Amino acid sequence: MLTPGTILQNRYRIVRQVGGGGMGTVYLAEDLRLPGRRCAVKEMSPAFLSPHDQAWAVPAFQREAHLLASLNHPNLAAVTDFFPEGGNWYLVMEFVEGETLARRLERSPGHRLPLQEALPIIRQLCDVLEYLHTRQPPVIFRDLKPSNIMLTPEGRVKLIDFGIARFFKPGQRQDTVNLGTPGYAAPEQYGGLGQSDPRTDIYSLGVLLHQMVTGYDPAAAAVPFPLPPPRSLMPGIPPEVERVILRATQIQPDARYPSIQALRDDLFPPTRALPFQPQPGTPMVVSPGVATEARAIPRGVWIGLAAGLLALGLCTALVFGTVALLREGTSGQQFAERATPTPAAPPAVTEAAHGGPTIPPTPTPSPTVFPCASHHLVYMVGTVGKSDIYVARGDGSNARCLVCNPDVDEAEPEWSPDGTAVVYQSDSAGSYDIWTIPVDGGTARPLTASPDLDEREPTWSPDGRQIAYRVNPKGADRNADGELWVMDASGNNAHPLGETGRSPAWSPHGSTLAFMSNRTGKWQIYIYDERGFSFPLTDCAVGCRWPAWSPDGRFIAYHSIVDTASMDAEAIWYIPVSGGTPVRLLAERRAGRPSWSSCGWIVFHSNAGIEVMREDGSGRFLLIPGDGWAAVWSR
Repeated sequence: MLTPGTILQNRYRIVRQVGGGGMGTVYLAEDLRLPGRRCAVKEMSPAFLSPHDQAWAVPAFQREAHLLASLNHPNLAAVTDFFPEGGNWYLVMEFVEGETLARRLERSPGHRLPLQEALPIIRQLCDVLEYLHTRQPPVIFRDLKPSNIMLTPEGRVKLIDFGIARFFKPGQRQDTVNLGTPGYAAPEQYGGLGQSDPRTDIYSLGVLLHQMVTGYDPAAAAVPFPLPPPRSLMPGIPPEVERVILRATQIQPDARYPSIQALRDDLFPPTRALPFQPQPGTPMVVSPGVATEARAIPRGVWIGLAAGLLALGLCTALVFGTVALLREGTSGQQFAERATPTPAAPPAVTEAAHGGPTIPPTPTPSPTVFPCASHHLVYMVGTVGKSDIYVARGDGSNARCLVCNPDVDEAEPEWSPDGTAVVYQSDSAGSYDIWTIPVDGGTARPLTASPDLDEREPTWSPDGRQIAYRVNPKGADRNADGELWVMDASGNNAHPLGETGRSPAWSPHGSTLAFMSNRTGKWQIYIYDERGFSFPLTDCAVGCRWPAWSPDGRFIAYHSIVDTASMDAEAIWYIPVSGGTPVRLLAERRAGRPSWSSCGWIVFHSNAGIEVMREDGSGRFLLIPGDGWAAVWSR
């Protein structure tokens, strides 16, 4: 046991113990070489183990260190050091703020979570397990349980404790050592059904989902399997969720999903039409807030246990100390992954002042033939609250006013997917409504007409069938969060999504929305997925606004703000949609409101006018000088 103040390797000062169990202990420590950096130090003490356990535990701890050092994913804690000292072994890792899923379940009513909280956790676990399973050779986690899952304050899931993870060995018939946690371990981990493979983690994921939505604790069961049918415990569980659980937790591996991707596609089916549409006749009402709660249904009692199951004692897990890293402070947590688009000639990357790498701008003259000249731009000219809408060719030429009325505000334009029309907001009728107008001439027509509502910031779905937008009571602060709604492109079948925010932006695949929200007191970028659940993507120190998707749907560009009073743009960034470290592209002349084109260039506005840059931050030049702003590329 290390005492506070102990220094390891002349570098890591122990602050206090934060977790432990099995044969290991986890400490919060300070890195003396990098002042201000906190880390988790995991200690393994062979002296407390029997000779038999030492024979496998020490190599397993070393394997864990080397395994984690080779992995890089936003849902994994990064390893930074590994060393022996004083007869013990130590693993230094990223300190993860938050609480374990076990603790979250303990303090939840009925020890279960509502679907809108449980499913986003499963979605992130699917992402990290797919990453592990697609390594060469595949990595099998083998100990997926609530105490090995951290939930950060920002909503990020982190897998911790790789003590019994293993590489899949083709041709091997059985695991050398049978390990796992009773109740969560798959039947093959007890021996007799072959070696563990990706389907082993699929079983544990199914058990985990079962527990989160029913409150049933598999570790407290007399025998580990089969699990009681979910709807026998919670009749309100959707049949499609129960179907996924039942297939994932089949005793025979061949009866389960063949891969995590197959499970995810079944639980989160891709669709271009957003879910949870109301029945015909649902009134169009703006409520002060949306809160959906699962019904509290008493947990049933499972009887009918199958005979002949293996006893729990056969596989009592000698697992390493559970890394129950409790939250310390309120500072944001940066993630490990640094994914970037592939530029033709990547520039040097340096550290940005507010955290995260930055790519310095490379000013260049306008190219002789601009590669996006065949695209078109739509943008605003004027001031906030009194602007007109212009269109131009992608190289800035042939600019003309499309919607110009000096007495009203026409703003927030976006192209239809086929480039023949523009949708926008206008207060010409007294309140803000959504309008559309043909680009090549024609009459503008309203899609909404709600005198008591302000309907703003429309965005067209990639297939052209739907429009998402923001709704507030008439006269509300234009910068306030509103309800996010969706309607048919004709203006019919309008309905709320049950989310509040601003500036919805449809993903290129049409199954997901990005939006910004000030719900926590700071503007951040959020993702609304195809199941109808949202989670934060960014953790900007002051705030970040105006999301824009990359053409392949893998990244989101946005701008950070200088302060919450003016909300002036500070810098343009992008971040992987899967999570990771944001990358700063440029931070000069109040650059903001990026829009990403399929031709590899990003358009944005600054205090000089409308500018463009390559998606790696290079090649910046002024395209349209003047007071144009918020330009958007045609698709």
